[in-house]
Amino acid sequence: MIKYNLVLYILSPFIISKILFSTFIRKAGINYFFHRIGLTIFKTKKTSIWLHASSIGETKIALKVYESLMKENQDYEFLITTTTPSASKVVDGSLERLNHCYLPFDFFFTMKRFIKSINPKICIIMETEIWPNLLRRCKENDIPTLILNARLSKKTLSSNDFIKNIYKKSLDDLTHIYCKSEREKDNFISLGARENKTTVIGNLKLSEPIKQHTEENIINRKYVLAASTHSDEERQIISEWLKVNDKRILLVVVPRHPERLGDILSNLPLSMINIAIRSKGDKIRNSTQVYIADTHGELNHLMAHCEFVIMGGSLVDHGGQNFLEAASYGKSIIVGPFMYNFIDETEEFLKNNSMIMVKNSKSLKHVFERLLKSKQRRELFGNNAKKLLQSKINIVCKYRDVVKNYL
Repeated sequence: MIKYNLVLYILSPFIISKILFSTFIRKAGINYFFHRIGLTIFKTKKTSIWLHASSIGETKIALKVYESLMKENQDYEFLITTTTPSASKVVDGSLERLNHCYLPFDFFFTMKRFIKSINPKICIIMETEIWPNLLRRCKENDIPTLILNARLSKKTLSSNDFIKNIYKKSLDDLTHIYCKSEREKDNFISLGARENKTTVIGNLKLSEPIKQHTEENIINRKYVLAASTHSDEERQIISEWLKVNDKRILLVVVPRHPERLGDILSNLPLSMINIAIRSKGDKIRNSTQVYIADTHGELNHLMAHCEFVIMGGSLVDHGGQNFLEAASYGKSIIVGPFMYNFIDETEEFLKNNSMIMVKNSKSLKHVFERLLKSKQRRELFGNNAKKLLQSKINIVCKYRDVVKNYL
């Protein structure tokens, strides 16, 4: 711990600079800055159940756990901490007995003050966040700390020995690790977790409620959706889409980061494509081939009414994006070969004929044409995806029961 805190002290100017960058350049807001460096310390009114979720995906499953626990634990209030502004937007401030703040960075004295001020009954970490000072402070204050839906990233597993030793010591401070799969349990044990402190329950992300098509249809044509795309994926997908000989169908592209619009357009032969852009208020005409929906908060509307979905982050070496929202709408899902952030989910969907994986973008034209020609084929993959999610709906109850044992 001494070495870890010394490194943090040395790196603190860079850490604070990064927080400042997010505050002002990415417009996270001044509260984000004060929370993250520990100048504003959140205080709970009574004993709290603390859930920590780093980004959007973890926050969504943290809310599932909150909803399940809240109904049976009337004596507690709940606190969700996040580390990104985008994740904070997922938390509905009107939810019963639920508070939100940003997690202070893991500096020794900052974390000590924070945990003392919120006085949690339990600390529940979603998926993969391992902060040594946080875990040590909880252990010293007899606060049970659990990781739910536990997984380890490729980056963590390939860390150098110095980082792995820090992780190993921190894993000893955890009360228990509840993993989403046997693969992840093996990963935690290889990192240094004790076998008697690791248990497999199942993938909480698969406990996704089936969605109804109640969202407004904001597109006035039949369309295919490329969701949460990353750098260069737009070019790859659009290039193959233009080879499809069906002018009636529109391609809608939703970039993962809408602020990348300039980079996306600079990578396309604009003189050869009829493009409309949502942020500029462009109308979708019969001649429009590609519509770039570079806005926030509309992905659900677009998923609900599309013919099928191509998930981004999978045609480039990013690791994939969460495709379960598309599955909950009963959509056929296409992914590329880079799905290592969702290995277990991808394997299960492929095994159950609930997803299509292409080796590279050159295979997309063939898949596009086969799905567009056959509504039966689209429904087959979409219905299989729905059935798979329905079979996993009770996983959240299993996690809820585990947490109740510590309360």
